Order: sequence, then structure tokens, then C-alpha cells
Amino acid sequence: MLAMQYSVKLPTEYDLNKVNERVALRGPKFQGRPGLTHKFYLYEREEHIYAPLYIWENSQAAQDFLMDSLFGDVIQDFGRPRVRSWQILEFNYGSSTIEPVKMTAEVDKVCNEKSLTDIRKIEEKVHKGMLKQDGLFAHMVLLDPDRWEISRCSLWSFKDRQVTSESDCVYEYDVVSDKLPLSGAA
Repeated sequence: MLAMQYSVKLPTEYDLNKVNERVALRGPKFQGRPGLTHKFYLYEREEHIYAPLYIWENSQAAQDFLMDSLFGDVIQDFGRPRVRSWQILEFNYGSSTIEPVKMTAEVDKVCNEKSLTDIRKIEEKVHKGMLKQDGLFAHMVLLDPDRWEISRCSLWSFKDRQVTSESDCVYEYDVVSDKLPLSGAA
């Protein structure tokens, strides 16, 4: 499995209603997409950033997306963003069946002094512990072997979920639903 994300700093006039409309229009185009396991539509309010996160079955499916018109539309509307990808070390759904409304991403450098096998064992243990958390929709542990970073992404079904972390960096995103009604739609 492979995780992929790009971030787009939206123009000031592109408000949250426009983000919701874009997600509602584009969401159905991803239904049944070969190789796409999940797509989370993420929005970071403070910096006004749209940053969808894709979970692909393999790198070929991710590459096919980057080469087709769906990603071409992103380039046409916002310019060509940098696209990051990670190897997925762990991915599981939590106990909550309520669609997520918030995602937290914790990012840490991979310690040079520890073996990668030991790091993976530690992350697997942390991952299993996270899966027991109330309100957790999904959790994943990602490895970026280019930057040697570990990311832990938690998707929560409730906005008021407070996250305490000792990570180098912590990001919070709102999850935009692709099931929102279009304005003016019956």
C-alpha cells in the first residue's frame, strides 16, 4: 500500500463553501477508481490549505492517477503541486463507524541510532494502542524513506478529540465530506 498527498494553498476568494462544492462535485468521480482504497478530503483552516490524502493499493494505481485528467484538473485549477508519498507500515480502521471529521498527523524523524526493524516494532505497538481509542475511524503509520520521517495519521469521528503528542510536528486537518449537498441542489 502507498499513501499520497498534495497540498494546495487556496486563493483567498476560494472559501470553505467552494471547497465543499468542489469535493461534492469531484467525489463521485473517484467511486470505483481502480487501486484507490480510500481518499480523505482534508482542509487546514489556519493556512487555508486543501490537502487530500489518498490510500492506494500499489504505486501503479497512484501513478495512473497522476497521469490522468482527474489530477490534470487540479493542475489546471491550482498549478502543479508537489506530491508526497509514503510507504504504509500500518493501516487499520478503528472502532468508530462514523465518518471522520478531523485528522491529526504527527511527524517524527527516524532515529539513526535505532534499527529500522526496532522502529517498526515500536510503531506497530503504538498503532495497536491507537486502535483502542474511542472515536477513532482509522489510523496509519507512514514511512518516508527519502526524508526518513515517520508519520502517524489518526482520523477521528469527533472534532473535540484532543491529541497530546511529543512529536516533532503535529498537523490538524478538517475532513471535508464528499457527501455534502450542492448549494441550490434539491
